Amino acid sequence: MNAVYSIVISTMKISRLLQYCKYYLQFFPFKLNFILLVLISFITYRFLNQTKIETSSYYGIAFLMAKIVFIFSISIISVSLLSCVIAWVYFMASNKPNKIELNLEVSDTENKLLNLRTNLPFAIKPFLGFVKMRLLFDKHTMTEKLILAGRIKKQFIPFGSGLSGLNKLYLPDIKAYYFHRSILYFEDMLQLFSFATSVPVNQHILNTPKSLLHQTNDLPPKKTEEEIIRIDQLRKVEGEYLNYKKFEDSDDVRRIVWKIFAKNKELVVRVPEIMDPFASHLYFYATFFHSMLAQLNANYHLAMLNHYKNCVWTLFDALSKKEFEVKYISDQEIHAVEANLNPVQVSLALSQWQNDTPVASYFKPKSGSVLCVHSYTNLSELEQVLSNCDSNTTIFFIQLSKTFKSYYLLSWISRLFLKPPKDELQRMKSRWAIHPLKFSTLRLEKQLNTMLKKYDLNVEVI
Repeated sequence: MNAVYSIVISTMKISRLLQYCKYYLQFFPFKLNFILLVLISFITYRFLNQTKIETSSYYGIAFLMAKIVFIFSISIISVSLLSCVIAWVYFMASNKPNKIELNLEVSDTENKLLNLRTNLPFAIKPFLGFVKMRLLFDKHTMTEKLILAGRIKKQFIPFGSGLSGLNKLYLPDIKAYYFHRSILYFEDMLQLFSFATSVPVNQHILNTPKSLLHQTNDLPPKKTEEEIIRIDQLRKVEGEYLNYKKFEDSDDVRRIVWKIFAKNKELVVRVPEIMDPFASHLYFYATFFHSMLAQLNANYHLAMLNHYKNCVWTLFDALSKKEFEVKYISDQEIHAVEANLNPVQVSLALSQWQNDTPVASYFKPKSGSVLCVHSYTNLSELEQVLSNCDSNTTIFFIQLSKTFKSYYLLSWISRLFLKPPKDELQRMKSRWAIHPLKFSTLRLEKQLNTMLKKYDLNVEVI
């Protein structure tokens, strides 16, 4: 186990080092096109020198044409570079506290796209060039480059008009995104140079789970808080104030709690549990306890976490539309509050794989009606829970291997001959067929399915 931890720590250090290198390379002013141009120019110069023949009439013409092309190229590159430098210096010289304005709006919930409107009041665009931007989150993780091509003010003179852009921003993970910094790029028209500058921003957005429209059967609630809905089976109801109440003349003296009388000189009686044919609340549990080391193959486990959150929210949303109230019990402490968002969506969005609260200490069989488990739920802990559940408990087993379900043959053909995968999830799906994690996950799912069949419970496999 120590060897595994050392491998994980080494992998994390290498990954962090690569992130730092990628971040600081953004400020290198010469782009790949410029390096290729210099290399081609050098090869052409060497080729002309090696083929130099004094008596050849073609050499003089070729040398003259090469000189004309060289002078023309230098002139164009100089104009392109000068306009890029002027735009960059103008933005850096505008000593304003708020150099950038961001406005994020959800535009496509299905594809996790956001409308990002960006305003740069004190910026100009290089001549026939580009101004681009990246947003930074999770320290040095960067978004794709976003182009700012519009103007805030429509006027002939570019100085003072400002730049704006409306872009689609893709957020792959279900979590809170805190954008703490942005990088602005002033690029020339030939895409040879890129002058970057870092600008602080303060913007956050919560990417919440989305409903997958699973159908659920009617589930009986177990917890009684208000006598609203009549149920088919009687449930136990707790007594008043920790099952005690003040002594009355009609009470049985045998139920007097003498320990409390000796301490407080108050006569109280123990109120027994009663059988009530009414129930009002269904308690919904979803465990995020992960029995494996999630740092190994972190990108796969993160994609599984996104799929699990979507499934849990789908089930909760479907049940909450019925006549009784559904209460979600989280296994983590979530303190964030987002206006205009469902608190359960917020709680699920901020939940992570955890190793602190196992399912045996989290789920309460007496009051819990629904329990969502996943492929990495601890088998022994879950078996302990199921042995204390009655036949009205419903278990939703969410198979995380289905996160990467796809037509593998078609995926490989598309990748090799047609086009590359469009995002990281598609790339993981294309590698999932031969990935070692697939076989261990399927083995765990088979063991869980076998164990769930031993108990007389309502089990649904998703």
